[in-house]
Amino acid sequence: MEQGFLEREAKQANRKNKKMILILLLVVVSLLAFIGFMVREEIDLSDYRTQKIVICAAVLVGLMLVSAVLMLFLSGRAAADGSKSLGFLFPGRTREEVAAIIDREVAEGQILVDEYTAEFPKGKTPRGERVMLLSSYLLYCNSLGQILAIPREKIYWICAQAGRRGRSPFIVRLLIFTEKKTFYVEGADVAHMQKIADKLYEYIPNVFAAYDPFVLSYELETLFDKDRAAFMQFYEKEKG
Repeated sequence: MEQGFLEREAKQANRKNKKMILILLLVVVSLLAFIGFMVREEIDLSDYRTQKIVICAAVLVGLMLVSAVLMLFLSGRAAADGSKSLGFLFPGRTREEVAAIIDREVAEGQILVDEYTAEFPKGKTPRGERVMLLSSYLLYCNSLGQILAIPREKIYWICAQAGRRGRSPFIVRLLIFTEKKTFYVEGADVAHMQKIADKLYEYIPNVFAAYDPFVLSYELETLFDKDRAAFMQFYEKEKG
């Protein structure tokens, strides 16, 4: 039986997550073994301070192992059922119904925008975070295999925000204002993120096209969080 889009993405992410987790565990265990070998002559388990260090190290390793097992379990569960990788579901449809719609639209070629948040040289396989616009949903696929599914009719505005905010470092991200909250998709290249926003504007109207998106985006972030009614009033006015 042919695999659906979500199942393929989940299995690919599961393979990558397994490899990453096992490599990290190998590095940590090797490092601890090396440290233990180098200080073996200095270890005195009858000393209270040494006992505390050994216990803390054992607890840390135990927590890492538990976290690794939990991540592998969650990743494996998503690989077994692609719908488990979906997040942020609006009321009205079950996870399975949303997954069926996404799989069907991808299979039918109803992919309007498909962009990775980083550009890759020609000939290299793209990987990492991805933004996809289907007929019914905007999907944000992160590097861990989770997929944010936002109904198109629940999106108010999308913009590429780039610049400095206060003393923070230079940032570039895609802001997605939805009916419930604002989502952020981090990027590394201003021009590329702007290109993604421009492609999305072909299908999701840029309601605030008359304004400077950098200045307005920060103002709307604050307004959206503090006074949703005022935001909606401004949105409806510009939309009209």
